[in-house]
Amino acid sequence: MDGRAVIIFTALGALLPLLLIGSWAASILPHMGTMGIAHGAAALSSILAQNALVFLVVLVVLGSRTRVVERFVGLDRMIRTHRPLALISLGMLLCHVALQALRFYVLGGKDLALSALVTTTVWEMTVGRMSLLMLILAAMAALSGKILHVPFSLWKPLHGLAYGAVPLAFAHSLFRGTTMGEGLRFGVWLILLAVFLGGSLGRLVKVLRGSRILCQVEQIVPETHDTVSLLLRPLKGSGKLVSRRAGQFALLRLATKRGFSEPHPFTISGPPEDQVLRFTIKRTGPFTQRIHGLSSGDQILCEGPFGVFLADVTNRSSLALIAGGVGITPFLSMLRHFQATGRAVPAVLLYANKTLKDIIAREELSAMAQNMPLHVVHVLSRETFPNGYPKDGPGVSFLQGHITAEILKSHLRADQGFYLCGPPAMQQAVLKEIRAVFGLKPSSVSRELFFW
Repeated sequence: MDGRAVIIFTALGALLPLLLIGSWAASILPHMGTMGIAHGAAALSSILAQNALVFLVVLVVLGSRTRVVERFVGLDRMIRTHRPLALISLGMLLCHVALQALRFYVLGGKDLALSALVTTTVWEMTVGRMSLLMLILAAMAALSGKILHVPFSLWKPLHGLAYGAVPLAFAHSLFRGTTMGEGLRFGVWLILLAVFLGGSLGRLVKVLRGSRILCQVEQIVPETHDTVSLLLRPLKGSGKLVSRRAGQFALLRLATKRGFSEPHPFTISGPPEDQVLRFTIKRTGPFTQRIHGLSSGDQILCEGPFGVFLADVTNRSSLALIAGGVGITPFLSMLRHFQATGRAVPAVLLYANKTLKDIIAREELSAMAQNMPLHVVHVLSRETFPNGYPKDGPGVSFLQGHITAEILKSHLRADQGFYLCGPPAMQQAVLKEIRAVFGLKPSSVSRELFFW
């Protein structure tokens, strides 16, 4: 992932809130000394609602998996941003309502506050309440799936209420908002409306065109005691997957009694040159357990490709690859691509596992080390090697323990391009060691994040 792209998109995302806050401050701050509680609550409520609208539109863009954003930022970061931003947006809207209730209470007591909150005679207030209720239901639906494990087919349609809530929020903000129709803020409103319509229509087009590819299981290949490679063949063309890059991932949905399951992301571990789609999957829970139990001929929906993890590797002169367990999969895709094209970038691979039997593609990595400018270092935390280290051929070595500062210093250089993929705890530990040894900040290390 290009760090500059993240900075650019973050800056663009912050631009509209900053414009709104600046405009709000210019009109409100000169009068703060003479502003009573009611007007102060109204002013604060207004800016919270305006910025909540910005965040709601950003959420639509993220949830719609807008290709122009995903291509630079990556779907993993889009999804990880979506969840906390949704809670922040909902919190701001609830504060907006609470401040409006306070305003009416100060102006006319409890009766006026209750009347304002429940009145149905002012349509723009009614649509505002409807919008908030729909957003609350959408958030509760997503949380029920995450926390209570409610089936995807049950909570996902309810979560889609958010797409209907946002247009109502637009109407409420324009016709009820006391300042949204003024100059700069109206310009922001129009920009937000255009972005919302673009994101929503883009998602609708994807659904109507059928961006999900129906695939058939061709073969399941055992890799280790708890890992298999799933080989899928698209039944009616590969769609956008035909132009995938090495190291990208796709979303898989398994067949159920009610259609297909919720999507789960898995790296395409085969090279882009392969006609079949290869996914190397470790058994870690109910969904992956089902994958391990599939048979030839079973059907799966596949959507992708996604991801920007290894997008810039060919621009590097040398690569420092650090993998933990099944985190080897994007690197396998890349190395297989190098082998298929004959254009390899020199690389050192530090591959951490518990034992020898946990190593994925051990023999293949050994063969690659003999045929490409690749050095593989297996780091095993629970292997004791009583008879000495294995001899896997030139370019392959074994070490006992974890990936430490000493190992990093012995095998890698600060001028290499650093790429890290593995469990979150392993990533954090390695990032700390990289900074201690090479002085590199975490942002200098490209990472694939486990986010589902």
